[in-house]
Amino acid sequence: MTQVKICGLTRAEDVERACALGASYVGLNFVSASPRRVTLERARELAAAVGPGVARVGILLEETPEFAALAAVAGSLDLLQIHRPLREDDLDRMPRPVIAVARVVGAMAQVPAPTMLTRCRALLFDTAVPGRPGGTGERFDWSLLEGKSWPVPLFLAGGLTPENVGEGIRRARPAAVDVASGVESAPGVKDEAKMKRFFEAVREADAALS
Repeated sequence: MTQVKICGLTRAEDVERACALGASYVGLNFVSASPRRVTLERARELAAAVGPGVARVGILLEETPEFAALAAVAGSLDLLQIHRPLREDDLDRMPRPVIAVARVVGAMAQVPAPTMLTRCRALLFDTAVPGRPGGTGERFDWSLLEGKSWPVPLFLAGGLTPENVGEGIRRARPAAVDVASGVESAPGVKDEAKMKRFFEAVREADAALS
């Protein structure tokens, strides 16, 4: 089954719902400029609401390894997702395994070098705008991923919604899909009905491919 990552969580009740619906990953955003940013103290509260077997992912941009270490403890993090071009020393200095992010600009994807990628836990594709950090909440051309293979699991992000995630799964065949704004009523506030529809759409897409 395609795994689901609910990202940008800021409320304990949303964390609990995501886990109850079957999320494999929950994302806590520590990027200072993000409207979904959580403090270290808030991360502790959210981490306590995570269900058994669900991985906690910390979202970083230019935060230092020292801050990443604090976040990893506060949020009981299992993985770190770095939303910028990956550097060699990231893999040596970060306190948790890394999800690399391939930023898609137009028809081009900035994929880490193979020597770095094989040291990562997964590769997440997300839409980007030149000169602007993080994702855009908009989808990219999924034909860029059709028929491609990678040395690590593929995560699909960027503008996913209950209405289009099935198409994304059919075309990209990802190991996991990652959603934030597509299941929200406001930044950081998840909509229970949208989350339910998202999980239903993932199950339907998987059933159609089985």
